[in-house]
Order: sequence, then structure tokens, then C-alpha cells
Amino acid sequence: MAPPKSKFRVNMEFHAVKLPPVKDILVLGKKYPQGKTGVMECFRFIAPDEFEMFENTNPDEVAEAVVINKRILARMPTEQVIELLREHVFPYISPGEAINVNFDIIININGVEIERQP
Repeated sequence: MAPPKSKFRVNMEFHAVKLPPVKDILVLGKKYPQGKTGVMECFRFIAPDEFEMFENTNPDEVAEAVVINKRILARMPTEQVIELLREHVFPYISPGEAINVNFDIIININGVEIERQP
């Protein structure tokens, strides 16, 4: 008896790779295979002086460390960024996993008055 014929359906999506592969924030779960030190060494090699690492000191959370782009930290205090991640991202990370977070800051300024020059 002949084996049944197989059909495959393939969907592909591709795009150019940008270095570093993380633009804003990388959250590292505990037991991440490359480890927080290995990840930070990669960032130092690929994007020197663009990112800073912060270790999570809460032993009850799965997130072990967070790597944040310094341009974010120039606009917003580290504690606020970490607190937002703790509330909205940390609950979704698993041990051994890293999550790439797109973190856009939008600044709105209202009520600016300008005197008209005669």
C-alpha cells in the first residue's frame, strides 16, 4: 500500500535584521540560557554604551534582570520604567525566557502661551 501524499502549506515573513536586535528593553527571566552577564556582554559588543542593566531584587518574580536603552532613562526615571514593567510585563515571562519590549514615550505639552511680537 502506497503512503498517503502529503501537502505542505508554508507562510513566510522576513525582514532585514537590525543590530542590536533590541531597540528599547529586554526582560530576562531567571535561568535564561545565556545569563544576564552574557547578554550584557553582547550588548556591550554590539551597542556599546547604549544600554544599562538592572537586576531584579524581588525573589518572588520570574524576571531576573532588565536591560534598558539609556535614551529611555534620559526621559523617565528608572524606578518608573521598572514599575511599569513589573505591572504589565513581568507576569507574562517564564523561566529561561527573554522578552523584547517596545517602549515608546510620547510627550504631550499643552497650554503653552507665546507672546506675539509686534
